[in-house]
Amino acid sequence: MQISRITLVAVLAVQMAAPLCAQTAPDAKPDLQSLFNAATDAWVANDCVKALPIFAQLADNPQIKPGSLPYAAIAVRRGDCLIATGETAQGEVLVQQGLPQLTKAGDDFANEVVRVEQRLGNLAAARWDHDTALGHYRAALALLKGEDRSQTLMWLAQLTSFDGDNQALDAVEEGYGLASAGAKPDKHAQAMWQMMKGRILLNRGRAKDGRAALELALKLTETRHDRLSVEETLLRADLAQAAMLTRDRESAYRYMAESGAGRLAKSPFAKAAQMEPPMCGPDTGLEPEDRAVVEFSIDDSGQVDSARTVYANGSYAKAAAFARAVRQWAWPREEAALIPDFFRAATRVEIVCTRAEGMGGVSPRNPLMARFAQWAQAVESNLGSWPQWLAGAEAAQKAGKADTELAARVGLALVDLRGAQDRDASIERGLVLARGGFPGIPAEAGRAAMVLLESSRPNKSLRGMDDEQAAVDRMLKLAEDPALAQDALAQDTALLLGAPRRPRVGQGGRGHAALLRVAEDQRLAEHHPLRQFAQLRLANEAARSGDLDKAAQWFSATGLTQEQCAMIGPRPAVTNTNSWPSRFPQDALRYGFEGWARTEFDILADGNTAQVRTVIAYPPFIFTEAAREMFTGVRYQSSYRPERGAACSASSDAVRFVIPGNTNTVKLIKPKS
Repeated sequence: MQISRITLVAVLAVQMAAPLCAQTAPDAKPDLQSLFNAATDAWVANDCVKALPIFAQLADNPQIKPGSLPYAAIAVRRGDCLIATGETAQGEVLVQQGLPQLTKAGDDFANEVVRVEQRLGNLAAARWDHDTALGHYRAALALLKGEDRSQTLMWLAQLTSFDGDNQALDAVEEGYGLASAGAKPDKHAQAMWQMMKGRILLNRGRAKDGRAALELALKLTETRHDRLSVEETLLRADLAQAAMLTRDRESAYRYMAESGAGRLAKSPFAKAAQMEPPMCGPDTGLEPEDRAVVEFSIDDSGQVDSARTVYANGSYAKAAAFARAVRQWAWPREEAALIPDFFRAATRVEIVCTRAEGMGGVSPRNPLMARFAQWAQAVESNLGSWPQWLAGAEAAQKAGKADTELAARVGLALVDLRGAQDRDASIERGLVLARGGFPGIPAEAGRAAMVLLESSRPNKSLRGMDDEQAAVDRMLKLAEDPALAQDALAQDTALLLGAPRRPRVGQGGRGHAALLRVAEDQRLAEHHPLRQFAQLRLANEAARSGDLDKAAQWFSATGLTQEQCAMIGPRPAVTNTNSWPSRFPQDALRYGFEGWARTEFDILADGNTAQVRTVIAYPPFIFTEAAREMFTGVRYQSSYRPERGAACSASSDAVRFVIPGNTNTVKLIKPKS
C-alpha cells in the first residue's frame, strides 16, 4: 500500500516546530519522525507486533496534539493493528477517532482510508450490523476505481443479498463487467460473480434464473484437474439447491454428490457438543415455516469461527438470525479433529427455527446451576467459550485464587470440548477445591460444585449402558455424602440425576426410592421444581404399572396444569424404533450419501409423537423428509396426563444415516443429559 510520507512529514514539522530529520547523536533516542517511520513501515508490512508499542509511545507524546493530522494518522494505524491482533473493541474506537480527519485530508491518505473502511465494514458484517457495514463499504467504493472496486463490490453484494432492492444485483453486474473487460477476461472472477448472482436470484425466489447463472458459473470453472477447490464444491452445492427448487431432484442429488457432502466416515458433524437452532418468535423474527441453508467453518478448538446464510426465504434479519445461531455451535476437539480440513473450511446445513425454549424439558440440574451461578458471577466474570474458561481456571490456580478457580472449573466442565482425560483432570481439580474448605469458597458453593462437576464427567467407553450404570452409581453415592445431607437442593439434584429413566434389572428399586425422597422432601417448598420433577416421574411409573389412582395423586401434587407439565416434565425414554431401517432414503443410498438430522416433536402421553419437524439436517435436502417420517413412527414411554395430552413439548432427538459395508443403517444419537 502506498503511503504519502511527504505530506505527513510536513504537517508534523509545522506542528512540532522542530526539525524532524535532524541528525541524531549515536547515543540519543530516535526522534519522533524516525519512530513514526518505523511504526508505519511495520504497519504497512502487517508486522503489528513491532508497530503497536511504537504507536503507543507516539500516542503518549505531548508534542503530538489531539486533533492534529499526525495524531489522527497514529490513531488509525494503531487501531488498525489492534483490530488485526484481536483487540477489536479498542481498535475500532481509535480508528473511528482518526478516520474523519484522514478522510478530509484527501488523496494523500485515500489508500489507508479505503483499507480501514473495508476493515470496519467487515467487522460490522461479521456481527450482522447491516447498515453500518453498508456505510463503510460505500465509503470505500467512493474512493476506488476500476478493478480495485471488485473485492468491495463482492462484500457489498454478499451483505445485501437478502435485501429487496437492486443493490446486490447492481454490484454483481459491475463486478462481472470488470472481470470481463480487456482482451483476456478473468474466467475465475467471472465465475465467482455468476455464482453470487445465482445465490441472490435464488433468495429472490427466481429459481430458474438463479440456476442459469450458476450453470454459467460452472461452465466458466470447468476444470481438468482431479480435485475440486472449496469454491468449486460450494458452486455444486449451490446448483443442488437450485435444482431442488426447480424440482429436478435427480440433478440435485448429482450435484450434491459432486460437492462431496455426505461422504465423511464416522459422521463427525453429528457429534456436536453444542448445536441449537434459533428460536421462533419475535426475538428473532423467525416463523416455523422459515428455512435456511447456513455455511460455516470450524476452528482447531472445535468452535464455529464463521457462519453465513447462503439461502433463506426471508429478509436479511432472518438470514442473520440463522447465522447467529450456527455461530454458537461447537464440537469436542477430538471429534472436530476427525473432520478433514477441506470440510472444516466450509460445510452447509439446512436449518429451521425451534418452537420451544429448553429443548426436551427442564434439566434437574437447572435450579442448582442457577444458585451456583449467582455466587460464581461475583468471583469470575470470564464468561465465554471453553478456551476462555480454561485460561481463567489456569490463571486463577497460578495466582492462588481458589474461589475464582472453582467458579471457572465448574463453568469449564459444562462446556469443555477437550478429550476425556483432560476433562476428567479438570473435574478432579475442581472437586479438590469444592471439598477442601479453601478460603473464599462458602460451603453452599462447594456442595453445588460437587454435584455439577460429578454430573459433567465424560463417558470413558462406548458401551453406553455401562457408562449409564457408572453415572447412576456415582450420583447416588454422592447423594449420601455427609456434606450434601445439609443441603436439600444439592442432595436432591444428585438423587434425581441418579434415578435412571429406564432402570435395568435391579435398578428399579433404587431409582424409585430416590424419586420418593425428592418428591416428599419437606425441606424444599411444596411446588419446588425438583419435587415437581420427581412427582411427575412417579406419576408416570404408577400409570405404567396400572395404578391410575396413584398416578393422579402424584400428578395433582405437582400443582401444575397439563400444559405446564408438557413444558417442564421429564423426557420419556425411547421404547421402539423398529421402523427405522426401512426409512433410509433410496436415492441417498444410491448416491452413497451419509448424514444426520435433528428433529423436534411433541411426545404425547401414550408415547406417540406429534408435530414432527426436522430442524437441522446435513447434508441439506437429503435426509430432511426421511428424518421427519422416522420420528413420526418412534414410540416413547407412556406418561401420565389426566387428559391424555402432551407429555413433553418440543422435544428433540437426532439420528444418523450410515452405510457400513453394503447395509444401510439408521442410528439414534444419544441425547445429552
